[in-house]
Amino acid sequence: MVKNWDIFISHASEDKKAFVRPLATALHQMGVSVWYDEFTLNVGDSISRSIDKGLASSRYGLVIISKAFIGKKWTEHELRGLVMREIEEDKVILPIWHGVTREQVIDFSPPLADKIAIKTEKISPQDVAIQILRAVRPDIYQKRSHPELEILASGDAVKQLQREMDRISEKLEETKEALSQFQCPTCEAPMVEQFVAPLSEEWDEFRETYECGFEKRDYSIYRLCPSDPNFPKFDEFELNMWKGSKENSFCTCQPKPLTPMAKKLPLDLKQGFTEEDVRKRIFQQYKNYSKKWRG
Repeated sequence: MVKNWDIFISHASEDKKAFVRPLATALHQMGVSVWYDEFTLNVGDSISRSIDKGLASSRYGLVIISKAFIGKKWTEHELRGLVMREIEEDKVILPIWHGVTREQVIDFSPPLADKIAIKTEKISPQDVAIQILRAVRPDIYQKRSHPELEILASGDAVKQLQREMDRISEKLEETKEALSQFQCPTCEAPMVEQFVAPLSEEWDEFRETYECGFEKRDYSIYRLCPSDPNFPKFDEFELNMWKGSKENSFCTCQPKPLTPMAKKLPLDLKQGFTEEDVRKRIFQQYKNYSKKWRG
């Protein structure tokens, strides 16, 4: 049968919280594929069939022998399956003595007592996981230093990655904030010009223009961004027309803003041969100013 998991964990439920769950998690974080009920079983699964499949589909069986384990009948079923595998394949069972003495293990299973075991006294589940890794996945164990494995087993690698991502996010926010000073506040179009315009000997005007058409003069809005929801409509301007007294004089139009927002979109005076010609010129100017920036 194809071995889908590196290791099957046989344990008593009483040992889950303090030892088995941290051990299984540490193994998983280091890259070991683990058959562990909390990782593998889903709602509706047949427990007995799933365990039998897990026993048969795992390269090694990790047996966590504790006082609770010794007193369980269910764990005996798992152990028998592993023992049968070991008879045929050799070195399948990896025993862990969790809070038990040699005498207790001998009374429970003399063959298990004869195997070299990992004793959990005074070592953490993460340290136990690193010892198991060395036995079941030497390819992973040999590629990393012990400090790196400790970081992986403890979950600090994920925490370090999260901290690094947080730092990158903070840097991006800082960069974004810095760039925002050179972008249109509405559509984020880039600034194309920033200069001081001398209006007289005594007065200079500070100007900023952006690719979308947004413009500021002395830090006040001179021309609205076309993407601004308050951008004025064409009918918010009154078209004042006049024509010179001489024959063939040009027709002139000075658009007059009728609303506060229209005042933030200055339209230039235009001339033409007819009122219709001038109206078209004014409207074309409005259309040019109202084109939204596409990036």
